[in-house]
Formats: sequence, structure tokens, C-alpha cells
Amino acid sequence: MKAQLRELFSFTDSERNGTIVLLLLITMAAVIISLQGKFISLPKENFVEFDQFISSVQLKKNSDSVTIGKRYAKDGYLNMPNVSEEAGVHSVYHAKELFDFNPNGLSVDDWVRLGLSPSQARTIKNYESKGGRFFDKADVKKMFVISAERFAELEPYIVLPVQEQISIRKTHPSAVPSSHRSSSEIVELNTADTADLIAVNGIGPILSTRIIAYRELLGGFHSVNQLTEVFGIDAEKFTVIKSFVKADSSYIRKININTDQYFNFIKLPYISKSVANAILNFRKLHGPFKSVVGIKGCLLVTPELYLKISPYLSI
Repeated sequence: MKAQLRELFSFTDSERNGTIVLLLLITMAAVIISLQGKFISLPKENFVEFDQFISSVQLKKNSDSVTIGKRYAKDGYLNMPNVSEEAGVHSVYHAKELFDFNPNGLSVDDWVRLGLSPSQARTIKNYESKGGRFFDKADVKKMFVISAERFAELEPYIVLPVQEQISIRKTHPSAVPSSHRSSSEIVELNTADTADLIAVNGIGPILSTRIIAYRELLGGFHSVNQLTEVFGIDAEKFTVIKSFVKADSSYIRKININTDQYFNFIKLPYISKSVANAILNFRKLHGPFKSVVGIKGCLLVTPELYLKISPYLSI
């Protein structure tokens, strides 16, 4: 047992020399570390310039807060407005000024003084350039660039002299709302612009834009009833509108079923990709169509679908 322990804790000459060298290195390192603080002086950081910089920034921030105004300063920090807090960039720099005004012919600058942004003001002027006019306060409310809150602020200041309203009706009869128009003044849907449509009772700026956009998508209206497909025109509104509009199908952009290709067919909202392929495959298999009625031979062209798409087809 003793012999085994002696063998366990005994070292060869090389192991003993290595251990002595390792101990000497550890001792030297400990001595150097302990003497470092006494004989080696580390440089002290100078924070004077940094403190001066921080002070200058603080003074600049406080100065900017005063310059920008109490509106944007909060607890010593800048509280800049976001988009939802401001109507537009212009309103950050221009205070709203309310005064009596006639919306007809009002300049862009005056609309801006009332709190609108320049782009909103130009939209109104563009409406006027198309023949649009304001006959009463409610017409101002119809402008989509004027929110309900903005109109509530402006309404008490809107002035429309009676004599001017009479003059407008005499000099701009096409701009008179449908409620003041005779039944002979009908707007043709395929040639009308936004001003023409706005003149129809029940159609405002937004709805007129939607009607024209849908007209372009279809390639024209072949029936007044297609207005019911426009978002925002329900049965009640259509009843008001239909007596003052008409659709001349001669203006429709048509698809030649014998020469046009796939992308021409799917431009029409009524024709799906599968129906377009069915028509083209039928044409490839049986040759050119002799008449538009021939597309009924395609299984996917139902009688209901044929009635919808046939006005847009030709040979």
C-alpha cells in the first residue's frame, strides 16, 4: 500500500523541473501585478471637453424648443406632430384663418388660409375648371377633400349671395344639379367627364371617379343598369340617377373573337381566365366564329354570361 502511494506522489526529474518552472512563472506574474499600481501610472481621462459638449447640446435643445414654440415642446423634449395630428405639411407652417368666403372662384391661397393644404385646394380648383360650381353649402360638403370636421368649421363662414346663384344658373346651365335640370338634359355615360357626372343629382366627386374608372375597365357601358355594379350605387341611389343618364353602346371598346388574344379577353371583368381559354380553344378546334352567337358552343359560356359579354364582342 505504502509503495503504491509513494509511486502515486513521486515525480520524475523532468516532471519535477517542469513544476518548478511553472511555479516560478506564477510567482513572477503575481509580483508584477502587485507592483504595477506603484510604478506604472495610468493616464486619467479628461471629461472637461465632453461635459462642455453636453452642455452646448442641452442649450441648443432648449433654444430650439423655444423657437419651435410651446406647441412642440413638452417636458424639455421635442414632441413633433405625426400625420394624424396634422392635416398636411402646409398646416404646420400656416395658422388656420377663418373668414367669410364665397367658394366659387376662391383662390388656392385663400383656401389654404382656411386650413386646407395646397393639394386639397388645387383639387377644388380643378373641380371648378371642369365646370363644377357650388350652389349651396351642402355642395362644399360633397368635396371629398373636405372632411366632416373641416366642413363644420367652415360652414358658418360660407357666403353664397342669392344673385350670384341666379347668375351661375344662367351662365353655367350644364353645372346645375339634376334637381334644377329639365328631363331633356341627359348625361351620356360613355362620353361624360367627372364634371358632367357631378352635375347629376346623387353623384358626387368620389362616385363620379368610380363610374369613370369602371367605364374604362369595361370598355364602356352598354346599359344604364350597369351602374348598379359600381361600388356605392345601391338600388335607392340608382333610382335617383337613372332618369338623368343614358348609355350609347356605339362607344364600347369591343373584342374581336376571331383575332384577339387571351389578354384582350381577360381585360373584360365579366370574362374569367377559364372562359377566355375555353373560347380560344373552341376557336382553335373549330376555326373562326361566323357570328358572336357562335361562342355559345363553349360549355363555359352560359346564357346569363352570354347576355353580359355579347355587347363587348365582335367578329
